[in-house]
Amino acid sequence: MIVCRAINPPTARRGAPRHRFPAGLTRGLPFLCAALLPLGGGFAAAQTIPSPYRPIEHRQAASFFGGYLSLPTGSLNLGPRSGSLVGGRYALEAGGPIFLEGLLSYLPTTRDVIDPRRQLGDRSLGETNVHLLMLDARLSFSLTGRRSWNRLSPHLSVGAGLAYDLGRGNELEDVLLPEDVFRFGVAFTANAGTGVRFMLGERLMAITDGTLRLWQLGTPAGFGDAGKRPDDEMDPLHAPEESEWVGGYGLSLSLAWRF
Repeated sequence: MIVCRAINPPTARRGAPRHRFPAGLTRGLPFLCAALLPLGGGFAAAQTIPSPYRPIEHRQAASFFGGYLSLPTGSLNLGPRSGSLVGGRYALEAGGPIFLEGLLSYLPTTRDVIDPRRQLGDRSLGETNVHLLMLDARLSFSLTGRRSWNRLSPHLSVGAGLAYDLGRGNELEDVLLPEDVFRFGVAFTANAGTGVRFMLGERLMAITDGTLRLWQLGTPAGFGDAGKRPDDEMDPLHAPEESEWVGGYGLSLSLAWRF
C-alpha cells in the first residue's frame, strides 16, 4: 500500500539557513501518488497464492469396488484361498474428520478338502467352491479433515464384521467322517487399513484401500482324535489347536458418487 503525506517545510530555527522545496514539486505530489496507487494494488494482487486445500462437499457417498484379497489357508490348509472380490460401500460423514462406512463384498474362491487320516502332503482330496459374503462396519479418520489437499484425502480405518460361506461343499466330503468335515460357517472378522480418496470433481471421487483382515478358522473335532495323530511332532496335525486366527491383505479400487 502506498501512503502519501503532505510534505511541509521544516520550521527554521533562528539563524539557520532556510531550505525551500520547489513549489512545483509540492503541488504535483498528490497527482504522483494517485498515479502510483493502481500499481500498488496490482502488485498486491499478484502475490495471492491459491490454497491447495479444497472443501469436500456433501456428507454421503455410495460406491462400487473391486479388488484382491490375499488369504493364508492356515496351518492345516482348511481355509479359503486368495481371490478377487467385488462389492459396494456406503459412507456417511459423522463430523469433523470422522466418517462411517458400511461394506458388503463377495469373494468367490476355493479351498482344499482335507482328510486327516492320510499322510502329510497327501491329505487334500481336491477342491471345493467357496462363496464368501462379507459384511463390515468401519470407523475412518481423514488426515485432512473435511478438505482435500491437491484433491487427495488420505485416511485410516478400523472395523469389524462377519463373513459367511454360501457354499454347501461337494461330493468329495462324502468320503470323510462327519467329525472331519470342515465348515467355515459364520466367522467374526476384524480389519484395519489405510487409503486415499481422490476428488475427481465435486461429487465424483476414486478411492484406493489397503486392508489387513483377520478371522478365525475352527478345527473339526475329528482332527484332534488320538487315533489319527501322526508320530511326527513337526506335523501340524500332531497337536492341532481348536481354532486359529489367520490374517490376509486386501487391495481395492472404487468409484464413488457423493450426495
